[in-house]
Amino acid sequence: MLDGSTTLLLEDYSRMASLSKLLLRRGYGGARAWVEAIEAQSPALIHAHFFNDGLDAVILGDRLDLPVVTTVHGHDITKHENAVAQSTTNRRFFERVNKVIAVSDFIAQQALARGCPEDKLVQHYIGIDLEKFTQPKNESDEPSLLFVGRLVEKKGCTYLLQAMEQLKPEFPELRLTVIGEGDLKSALQQEASARQLNVDFSGTASAAEIRQQLARSWVFVAPSITAANGDTEGLGMVFLEAQALRTPVVSFRSGGLVEAVDEGETALLCDEKDVTGLARNIARLLENSTLRHNMGQNGRERVEQHFDVRVQCAKLESIYTECS
Repeated sequence: MLDGSTTLLLEDYSRMASLSKLLLRRGYGGARAWVEAIEAQSPALIHAHFFNDGLDAVILGDRLDLPVVTTVHGHDITKHENAVAQSTTNRRFFERVNKVIAVSDFIAQQALARGCPEDKLVQHYIGIDLEKFTQPKNESDEPSLLFVGRLVEKKGCTYLLQAMEQLKPEFPELRLTVIGEGDLKSALQQEASARQLNVDFSGTASAAEIRQQLARSWVFVAPSITAANGDTEGLGMVFLEAQALRTPVVSFRSGGLVEAVDEGETALLCDEKDVTGLARNIARLLENSTLRHNMGQNGRERVEQHFDVRVQCAKLESIYTECS
């Protein structure tokens, strides 16, 4: 949320927010007080994030006679259930929306497959605030890996544990910190114990704590895969954050994350679920400090050149201008 911005929540304007939202979606004039409060702010445009929120945004756009922009990120458009334009609702959405922003070229292709008109589609990378990523690189004394992400199938943490087992004979002191929660946490903890690995499942963490961990870790490893339901990385903000703190990345070639990094320069990648390749790439960085530090520096430069939030926001404003 932008500091100092006005926040208008439907829940604050309706004692039955769910009913008001349903009436709004069905075109029965629900959420009247909320819509009037928004109109009083004299907005020039509506920008929704994720496809389903875009469906609501175009309804609101019709009520207020405003252009609508929707950003599609990943699971909202890659899951099999969302992959193909079938419903009348989806077709109407693409007819009404002014612009669809895809966070990567990969997601842009997914949007086209779902039925987005090419003339309404624009690819635009989301940036990060580099002023928050200024702490110096300060590696831990012992070799260390960091995983940050939801503990779900798509994030591929099990493949990292398998790779850790392969690395154990050569790097017995290697320690992995896992930041995140999810349905697979218990199973992953049991797997780490069964494999007798040095893994710390630290749960959730603040953004500042994650930055601190990234600055201390030798390598950031997040071996994302395409889940059984089609869910795939759209870009992966944490890959940008790791690079911003000069921490090299190891992962699989999956979805849009290949655009977040520069393979061979800021990251070492291999095919999805290739555990041996994953272990080999981790080992390369653990045993070669020069390579590790060079890739880390390359990562910082890449983020500065392509993912600075201030530069990206200026580009976003140009997209807004086209819709006005």
